[in-house]
Amino acid sequence: MLNLIKNFNIKFYSKWLLFVITLVSCDSNFLKVPDSEIQAASKWSSKDQPPSFPECENLKIEDQLICFRDKIETEMSNFLDNKVFPLDSTEYKLTLKIDIKGSFSLDNLSPQNKLDNKSFLIIQEAVEQLPNALPAIKTNIGEFVEVKISIPFKLNYE
Repeated sequence: MLNLIKNFNIKFYSKWLLFVITLVSCDSNFLKVPDSEIQAASKWSSKDQPPSFPECENLKIEDQLICFRDKIETEMSNFLDNKVFPLDSTEYKLTLKIDIKGSFSLDNLSPQNKLDNKSFLIIQEAVEQLPNALPAIKTNIGEFVEVKISIPFKLNYE
């Protein structure tokens, strides 16, 4: 009879212990991460991998960025080569967004008020026809991330 009571107590306590462990482990609200830590971990660091093109991959990081910008400039120049724009010597700043798939989109063009709508749409089309890049990687989390880059740009060279 005593043995039966001991077995019952052990089973009873082990079930309660299992229940409590399960209950506590399912509640992740007690693991709040401060916003400042999230922002600090999200900032771009020199250890992160910027977006690139396959032909730029084997270069040092600084040279990869130069190669990356040169490829964008070449591809856009080739696209815009036979397009007609009004005479304009303004230096524009293109802000390009590269998503987690490596696709390009025009995020911002400034100063935009100097371009007519047709010219703006042609530039937007030039950006969208860029070949997909290898996306940027945030190395501390090992994930592809969306990034924005700014590139100076002139329609007509003097």
